[in-house]
Amino acid sequence: MEKKSNNADNYIKTPNNYNSNTNNINIKNNIKNNNNAFLTIEELKKKYPIFIGIHIGAGYHSVKLRKSYKETINNALLKTLTLLYDKIYYLINNNDYNNNSNNNNIDSSYINNLLKLNGLDSIWAVETVISFLEDDPLTNAGIGSNLNIDGEVECDASIMSGELICSCNNNCFNNNNNNNNNNNNNNNNTDKNNKLNRVCGGGIWSGVGAVSGVKNPIKLTCELLRKQKLNGSTKSLGRQRPIMLSGEGAKLWAQNHNIETFDKNNSILGDPLITQQANINWMKYKSKLEDYKYNKNNQCYNNSNNNNNNNNNYENEYYEEEQVEEDTNQLYDTVGAISVDWNGLISSGVSSGGILLKHPGRVGEAAIYGAGCWAQNELNVNGFKLPGVAASATGVGEQLTKALISKECCLKILKRKYIDSAVKEFFEDNFLSHNDCFSYINEILINKFNSNNNNNNNNNNNSENEHSDNEESEEESYDNNNIISNFNGEGRLGGIITLKKENVNNNMEIEFLWAHSTETMGIGYIESNTSKPKSSISTNNSNNPGFNFKISSKIIILPNNDN
Repeated sequence: MEKKSNNADNYIKTPNNYNSNTNNINIKNNIKNNNNAFLTIEELKKKYPIFIGIHIGAGYHSVKLRKSYKETINNALLKTLTLLYDKIYYLINNNDYNNNSNNNNIDSSYINNLLKLNGLDSIWAVETVISFLEDDPLTNAGIGSNLNIDGEVECDASIMSGELICSCNNNCFNNNNNNNNNNNNNNNNTDKNNKLNRVCGGGIWSGVGAVSGVKNPIKLTCELLRKQKLNGSTKSLGRQRPIMLSGEGAKLWAQNHNIETFDKNNSILGDPLITQQANINWMKYKSKLEDYKYNKNNQCYNNSNNNNNNNNNYENEYYEEEQVEEDTNQLYDTVGAISVDWNGLISSGVSSGGILLKHPGRVGEAAIYGAGCWAQNELNVNGFKLPGVAASATGVGEQLTKALISKECCLKILKRKYIDSAVKEFFEDNFLSHNDCFSYINEILINKFNSNNNNNNNNNNNSENEHSDNEESEEESYDNNNIISNFNGEGRLGGIITLKKENVNNNMEIEFLWAHSTETMGIGYIESNTSKPKSSISTNNSNNPGFNFKISSKIIILPNNDN
């Protein structure tokens, strides 16, 4: 195995403007409390709070393995939280540059810069907790991934930071600067000052698809993301920096950037990501697939000769039922995470080995922009506030991709007051109703339908009042779902974890929600307030998975240290 470590884990960085010969900063003194004792881990948790929510997939989790699944969730969460605060503690306590300062108060801005410089934030939390899940053979990500039709591992992954990156050079996400620019540039134009300024840009996303030979695909996506964050979207000679890589090109990029890779052809034991259980499952279902194809070919041959038609119809029906039964017993166990850190930075990520017996090169939702994950920080611009949101999805990749489930679900949350009603509306009106690529059609039709009705009923109204009434009627109509639903198509199997974050009374109020249309979904979360992981195998008691869904939520309150 070509084992190459990530440099970020091996050394501590300090801010570039720090001068070790000055007497202005004394890290040891700055992290002392009033009793002149170093801050403990528990005190650091209060100073730098964090929330992490994860899922280990949606589908059907075997009853006999549910205890093991919950242990996997708890271990990943607890190890991530422990490692995070160990790193913060070590980072702060080992920056002993000068002992001349008598200041016993914490220099928060310096320490925050130090943590950012060393990559300790919600992005790191998402990367780390998913890498722990990838290393657990019980999940379908990294080690233990499902094998494709050729018996090989090909992984997908993506990550997104909710940072609000301006692309117009006007600092459009900064409300104060925005207002100052307006006053300076438009003093003589009150009309312009009364208008909203357009917001550009957005978050940072990266992904990898159908990649083999990389131990932790999520680490590869994170390195792609960091390159964008630190160096921008362009390279020398105007070249564009990649945001997504696939196949051998992704592995080569990983090798060139110190991400742990391996060559299965040069390994005595073969691909280290392939477990014994994954091989057993592959051989079992590959054999069933071959049997199915063999019997289907025989049936076609017999039908062409008009022999034993009744028996052949029965045989075909039997094998079709067997195939359906096999499909419904699959576990679509993509793993994913969402997180909010002490600075209010929201991040999300997802990683998957894909579906069993998939075609080589197949890319699932875990590598698709807007489908596998989504994140957006809380926004205050032009005097208006938008809550922060995040999502990470799991399920049948092709269905989730067409629905752009993570992005569209977050959009619903932003448009509605309550997160549970927003997600409920998304599952009912979008995901389970196959309202995908042309999702805008129903809304346009509703508006036209209402407009025609209002024109017929309000011909004599004042035009201004009529316009206002129409808007109210359209909104009520859309909210009340006044459109006939006659969907009887294919069921949809998927799940999602989401969050909504708002600053309320000097606290970060985080609503964590999970929903799934599958029989079960494994979820868990941890917060720095309690440091005790919570895990659950959520069960959809409906007898009709794919057409009904289960939804649950939890409210977490963290101190607001957003600077």
